[in-house]
Amino acid sequence: MVGRTLAHYLILERIGAGGMGVVYRARDTQLGRSVALKVVGEQAQVGENARARLLREARTASSLNHPHICTIHEAGVADGETYIAMELVDGQPLSALVSGGGLPVEVVIRYGAQIADALAHAHERGVVHRDLKSLNVIITPEGRPKVLDFGLAKRLIAGPEEATRSEEQLTEAGAVVGTLSHMAPEVRQRPVDTGKPIQPRLPPGPSDSSGRNVTSAAPGRSTITL
Repeated sequence: MVGRTLAHYLILERIGAGGMGVVYRARDTQLGRSVALKVVGEQAQVGENARARLLREARTASSLNHPHICTIHEAGVADGETYIAMELVDGQPLSALVSGGGLPVEVVIRYGAQIADALAHAHERGVVHRDLKSLNVIITPEGRPKVLDFGLAKRLIAGPEEATRSEEQLTEAGAVVGTLSHMAPEVRQRPVDTGKPIQPRLPPGPSDSSGRNVTSAAPGRSTITL
C-alpha cells in the first residue's frame, strides 16, 4: 500500500493497525497537507460489513467537532478500497506516557478534565465511544489530549420518548464490545438498555472508562478513590 495513491492521497508510511483498520501517514495532494488514512485492515474480513463499519465510524466521528477529538476530513471508496481521511495527530499515546512511573497529579487532573469534556460533547450528540482507553488517547507535543478511534462507537438517535439504536445493526444485539479492562462494571455485568439512562452500580473508586484511564495515570496508583 505504501507508495500508492488512493483517491488524492499519496500513502507515505504505515503508522498503526487495529482489529478493523490499518492507518497510514499520507499526503493530501489537493490541499498539500498531511493526513492519517485509515483503510480496512488486511486481517479483517473484507466485505460489505467491514466496509460499512469503517464508513459508520467516519459518519459517527464526523458529527463531532471538539478540540480534544480527532477531526474527520472525509470518507470514500477508491480502487476498491474504503478509507477514512482524518487529522494526523502527532504525539504519544497516553499509555506510553504513564508507563514510566505515572504523571504529576496536576497533569492527570488537566488531562482528565479535557477528556471528560470531549466525552460530554460526544454524549450530548448521542455518541458513545465504547472503547475509551489510554491507547486511544494521543497527547500532542503541546500537551493536549486527542480522543481517537470511534470504530466501536454507538450512535443513539433521540426519539420523542426514548433513545433508540441506530438502524445500522453492525454488532450483535446485546453484545458487549470494547476492552475488558477499561469497561464500566455495569457494562460488563449486564446488557445496556438504550431506552433508559444507565444507573451505574459503583464499586469503591472510579467505575467508568474515563475514570480508570485518568486515575491509572497517577504515580504509584492503579485507581484513586473518589
